[in-house]
Amino acid sequence: MFKKVMSVITRIEKYLLAVTMSVTLAFTFANVIGRFVFNHSLAFADELVVALFVLVSLMGAALCARENDGLIGLSLLSSRLTGSKKTVQKLFSGIVCIIYCIILTWQGFIRMTSSMQQGEHTFVMHLPRWIFWSFIPVCGIFLILHFIENLLDFLAAKKNQEASK
Repeated sequence: MFKKVMSVITRIEKYLLAVTMSVTLAFTFANVIGRFVFNHSLAFADELVVALFVLVSLMGAALCARENDGLIGLSLLSSRLTGSKKTVQKLFSGIVCIIYCIILTWQGFIRMTSSMQQGEHTFVMHLPRWIFWSFIPVCGIFLILHFIENLLDFLAAKKNQEASK
């Protein structure tokens, strides 16, 4: 059941990532053309692209967390471990990542609600700033779910490996 839910979430993430990247690319291209052809910058494009970059970065990290070794890491020690030491290292690493993502999500939620309460708006587009702050807790939840999925997959593979021996 968890795998089916995560599969749906992953499809949604990939779609949102594709749309967000397309919008970011279009506004960035329009801004470059505006600067060089018309000597006029689209200020709202700068503001929007920066906000969307946060979404792209965190959602991309969440999708990479789904993969076994999708995120960049230093594997100098971990690649040399075997057996139970590798299992302990993988579990410890996964738990630390989940704890970090919980803190990230919580802090993003605090900042988002604070922005809502204070009625903050962006400088150029005058949109409520909490909309952009919401990217952090939403993607943080995706990160947590994918790290949990990764750990469950690792444990299932370990169990299958031991059963086949």
